[in-house]
Amino acid sequence: MNTKYLPYLFIIPTVVALLIVEAYPVVYSLYLSVTEFSTLTTEPVFIGFDNYVRMIYDENFWISLRVTLLYVFGSVSLAFVLGLSFAVLLFRDIEYRKRLQTVLILPIAISPLIAGVFFSPAAIWDDINVVLKFVLGLPMIDVYNANFAFSLVVVADAWLWTPLFMLVFLSVLQSIPKETYEAAEIHGASNFQTFRRVTFPLIIRSPVIFIIIALRSIDAFRSFEIPFTWAGWIGAESLGSPIDTLSLFMYKLLIFPAYESPFSYIATIALTMLMISLVITTILLKFSDMLWEEK
Repeated sequence: MNTKYLPYLFIIPTVVALLIVEAYPVVYSLYLSVTEFSTLTTEPVFIGFDNYVRMIYDENFWISLRVTLLYVFGSVSLAFVLGLSFAVLLFRDIEYRKRLQTVLILPIAISPLIAGVFFSPAAIWDDINVVLKFVLGLPMIDVYNANFAFSLVVVADAWLWTPLFMLVFLSVLQSIPKETYEAAEIHGASNFQTFRRVTFPLIIRSPVIFIIIALRSIDAFRSFEIPFTWAGWIGAESLGSPIDTLSLFMYKLLIFPAYESPFSYIATIALTMLMISLVITTILLKFSDMLWEEK
């Protein structure tokens, strides 16, 4: 046996597993998206691109897509800013780094459902409103307002993933030569100037940052658990609510069918989500490749 083909034999189980776990569901979803299929039909009926046309004219789909994109942008941006802030704090505060790092890393071990419950009205906001009204004499916060609820959902998701960004930023900061900071100090640069002209440019030019942003964006794009926990509290069980991410929208289509052939329509939306994720990921990884080439 030719030994040059031996390494390929070891990856065959992985390839087979990927074909079963990923390729088959995608192909079957594509099949469902061009058919009419529900529990009332015995066999799927080919209908071409009717489901895609329905999706284009579906106002609830566009609402959910807008909510999802805002969710991704808000969650990833907030986690990025908080993670960078904590990383710089830990990088400079050597004495308390281990204690602070242990505390700041805890959220990443919490389930998204628990995070959604933690930020819910029943957990902390009722108590906050009691303090505002009866102690401080201030107006209460309307936590059941859809816009405020959406903000909290974004904050809850960012809170979960801030530790991941923090750890990545710390690894990048620790790779920066100490001579760079010493040179900045010799030239009389303040802490803010050092951060603006040295630390931040070196961090943002690291290809690792674009990879972690791409991974986090994909994960946020399919987010379901936290919006799901809030849907009942603010009375947003119907389709087209202001906190409906695409994943939650598909769940509602499955539980409360408002369209014919819900399985086929859900498959159509799922494939559209996959294509959007691939486009976003390709763009971010392209930037990452450009940075590697510059180095």
